[in-house]
Amino acid sequence: MRAGTRDAVLSKHLRLLHARIAYLQLILTGRGPIIVPTVAEEAGFREELREADLVERGLTELVPAYWPVSGTSRRRVGLVSEARVLVQLRALAAVLAVGLRQPEACPREDTAAVALALFRWSERALLPFEFDENEMLPGHTVRFERIVAYGMFGQRWGSI
Repeated sequence: MRAGTRDAVLSKHLRLLHARIAYLQLILTGRGPIIVPTVAEEAGFREELREADLVERGLTELVPAYWPVSGTSRRRVGLVSEARVLVQLRALAAVLAVGLRQPEACPREDTAAVALALFRWSERALLPFEFDENEMLPGHTVRFERIVAYGMFGQRWGSI
């Protein structure tokens, strides 16, 4: 995958993440649109904000050590390219999360938590790609090879 495509996809997801963080901060400070959270909902929003902060650290600190990410790209990429980059991001986060959990490999104790949060974010970002011709794939598993095959060889405009 080209570095420009990776940068475009990761920049897009970084913008989405910043928008979600801003929205959660509005809700938690009482300036949200219509939402007045209960105590349980507020705890859930705080947990989601902590998770989003970890993902932001992963996209701005952890990933740039392996891929060049500017975070400012406004280029649009196709769905197949976005799926490929997200699959690569998920694989990178999984390898880092497993590798950083080894007792001899932790430079900072929260780096493994950052990698794990990045893995969960990429998993959620891949959910829209789980559909194949309006049917959920068996076992709720993602078959990115099929998405790529549709994009490269299948219907011109695809069903994705």
